[in-house]
Amino acid sequence: MICMAKDVWFGVHLPSEGKDWSYMRDACLNVEAHGYDLFTTTDHFMNMWNPKGEGNHPLECWTLLSSLAAVTKRVKLGPLVGCYGYRRPTVLAKMATSVDIISGGRLIFGIGAGWHVDEFNGFMGGFPPTAERFRGLRETLEICKGMFSNEHFTYKGKLYDVENVLNKPQPVQKPIPIMVGGGGEKVTLQLAARFADISHFFTGDLMILESKISALRGHCDKVGRDYDSIRKATGFSILLGRNESDAEEKLTRTAAMRGQPPEAFKQRLGPGFGTPERVSSQMAEYVDRGIGLITLSFTDMEDIPLFADRVMSNF
Repeated sequence: MICMAKDVWFGVHLPSEGKDWSYMRDACLNVEAHGYDLFTTTDHFMNMWNPKGEGNHPLECWTLLSSLAAVTKRVKLGPLVGCYGYRRPTVLAKMATSVDIISGGRLIFGIGAGWHVDEFNGFMGGFPPTAERFRGLRETLEICKGMFSNEHFTYKGKLYDVENVLNKPQPVQKPIPIMVGGGGEKVTLQLAARFADISHFFTGDLMILESKISALRGHCDKVGRDYDSIRKATGFSILLGRNESDAEEKLTRTAAMRGQPPEAFKQRLGPGFGTPERVSSQMAEYVDRGIGLITLSFTDMEDIPLFADRVMSNF
């Protein structure tokens, strides 16, 4: 199969829950070695799904990204996505600038409104109402974008005031690409239309994808933004088999390990399950509708070279 779409990026997304620094370093180097465009991790202080458990808690996102920036040479790096509320916007902009400098200009600045109640309560002292979180995200985007482009920046908002803040040295990239995460059609995609170079939303359904794209296009029209200047992104879980029987065997084995019926696990994987040929065809449907970045969560990390050789090469 040959895909005629231009400039499609593929990323690998790997949360650090339960993984040490050496594992994350080796995984990132493996992703880079196989030609992927982007390596992302989550921005969490606690395990996403078991925050009160004893183990499997993550490394801090921006510290991890800075260390990965120092040991890699080509692959882009970023959070998928960072939470606006975990750091003051001025400090976040300085941190992101530093990672961009350390990496030689490879940061993708992923940012979103946040959702993890236990983390907000435990680390920030409370979980803000929805309207406040989206106001905070908007003001953070405005402040960070301003600091990425100016050594001195002043801003007055409802939540944050900034008076002649210094951001020097400036980032290598002019500007640092901003990735707004989330698919809320009323607010999040409006913010993406205003601020994002990449709009990232998860959907395994082509009808939902059409709805998101339509909403984003509508917001772009309202704010006078060129829709085509925004890279549309989505993500999939991946489980590959070299042939049909291998794929089904891996599905059965992996589903049993997770305590799920194979058919339910297969449905959850959606377009990311099957032979390389099948997955290529399914990915192409999203690319043909305008997706320009696909972030991949590998169920089996040993599939990274297989995907690069037999799926990614088609694009």
